[in-house]
Amino acid sequence: MMSAIPESATNSPDWQVAAEGDHKPASLLVQLRRRAFIFPWFRFVYAEGDNREAEITFATHSIKITGNGLAALIAALAGQRVIRVIEPTENEANFEVRGPGAGKYQGPAIHSITVKKFGEDE
Repeated sequence: MMSAIPESATNSPDWQVAAEGDHKPASLLVQLRRRAFIFPWFRFVYAEGDNREAEITFATHSIKITGNGLAALIAALAGQRVIRVIEPTENEANFEVRGPGAGKYQGPAIHSITVKKFGEDE
């Protein structure tokens, strides 16, 4: 029997996780600063990472996420419960704040997201 997703996995303004009783989401929305991607979970291959980096691989794309506290995100990815990941603005990432008028944010956070299509030049 699988255990519930840790509380820290649902505690970041940089990603959204489906509630425990909800249906699994059909897709993952990756919101970059100027572009968005939608990846269907049925095309998910694997994910790996640690507290500072996460890599999510789908059949056609690789998503690299850097930040802190990302082990919580990896735990949520294991259950395919993540609805979206959001790249913060440059100011939010550089100054470690979130939202308008926000103070310093200390929790799990994304600093940057890179999406690469397989076969594209580096």
